[in-house]
Amino acid sequence: MERGRLPAASRDTIPAMREPAAGRHDADPTERLVFRRGKLRKREDDEVRMMREALAHLGDTPRVKRILLELSRFYNPVAHGPVVGPDTRRAVISCLEAADLAGAAAVLEAHLAEYLKMDEARGTP
Repeated sequence: MERGRLPAASRDTIPAMREPAAGRHDADPTERLVFRRGKLRKREDDEVRMMREALAHLGDTPRVKRILLELSRFYNPVAHGPVVGPDTRRAVISCLEAADLAGAAAVLEAHLAEYLKMDEARGTP
């Protein structure tokens, strides 16, 4: 046997790949994907998840305040600033303190839509 070569029997025992290395064929072509930590992953930002959580719990003002504070600590490289700026945060909190849930929802939804649009614009050449 030559040095560095495996015997024919051991080469045949390696199982064949079930799908091509390029990716899954059943993947949704509209699914937003991003390359993170060496793998192609589904694009669902923590920021987007947190904004949706805040929208879902507008009745819980302390929880929304904590979420908005956390979002103000995340950096948005496209806007060169925080994901949720102080003006947006103050507007949402003032609406919540005035018991204007619809107003707070409108501000958050507009900010989320702008954030997603900004993200899509960055992804397309």
